[in-house]
Amino acid sequence: MNIGNRIKELRMQKGLSQEDLAVRANFSKSYIQKFEDGAREIKSSQLFQLSTALGVSISDIIQETDYNSDEFVLRNIEFREGYKILDVKSFEKRVILGDILHIKYPAYCKLEKLMNESIVFQNPLKKFEVITRKEQIEEAAIILRKKWKFENTPIYNLVNFLEDLGIKIFEIEEDEGFVGFSCWEKNTPIIVINIANTDIARRRFTILHELSHLLLRFNENDENIEHFCNYFAGAMLLPSEALSDYINKSSDSITLEELKRIKSKYGISILAILVRLVNLDFISWNKYHEFKELYNSWKDKESDFGDETVSRFDYLLAKGLRENIFTKDMASELSGIPISQFNEDLINRKFSF
Repeated sequence: MNIGNRIKELRMQKGLSQEDLAVRANFSKSYIQKFEDGAREIKSSQLFQLSTALGVSISDIIQETDYNSDEFVLRNIEFREGYKILDVKSFEKRVILGDILHIKYPAYCKLEKLMNESIVFQNPLKKFEVITRKEQIEEAAIILRKKWKFENTPIYNLVNFLEDLGIKIFEIEEDEGFVGFSCWEKNTPIIVINIANTDIARRRFTILHELSHLLLRFNENDENIEHFCNYFAGAMLLPSEALSDYINKSSDSITLEELKRIKSKYGISILAILVRLVNLDFISWNKYHEFKELYNSWKDKESDFGDETVSRFDYLLAKGLRENIFTKDMASELSGIPISQFNEDLINRKFSF
């Protein structure tokens, strides 16, 4: 069910005609008809008016819509409970999808158009062969790093870099059972991450894991897809040549201080470094398991790595206000911030979206 059909369903449940709903929501009857037919985009402010007129919450409208319709092509929607991946359709927080895909994403696109700063994303791996082996993942990561001019250097400000390429990244704060998901909306890649986990290294890994679902092609029935995506994230964060500078392969050993140094430079967790070492045959599986047993005692001693937060939407919003490209009313509609909060001081602060 799309959002227009959901509005129609709720209207009929309330025993209202299109004209009745139009009067309650302060719209014309033709607006209601176009909303229900999917012929007119529903803005966030209009969705609020409709929910108020229907006596329901915005969530009540959104959560019953079909996010796997032709409107959005979703990839890798993951809700984890322990090691179990839950079906998004049965997951109680599926309203997250509707909030992002029907409200935040359209607002973001509208803001870009107003600022004349829309970006068309180009996938450097579009023609790369279907992934069936980890060696292909390593090759893909090398190609991508070279194309994006990282070579063997650390990737700083990963979120900002991907945003500037045209990838839309949204942050939510939910319980830690939710990891993230990625999807395509026509030609635009979208990544959603849960910032409830404050570990920056883990957040960077998750973003690149989701990125691999967007950029690479897999056989749908391959049971190793998630492993391949984890491998890709590790390869992007920590190139094999860079790692070899830290490791003496003949010793099959590494210290905590060395691991902390690698993490602080490349922004990758100690556990992910250990997995990377095994994948590249720098250490044995026996040594990996020895280190893993010690990992819980190391976690509190891990050093941090910068900051990875979404900022492009805030930047465009602040710039548009400063340059009088749009009004505070429009900024309020796009961001969800009440007009009363848009004073001169707010223009120089971070907007919440």
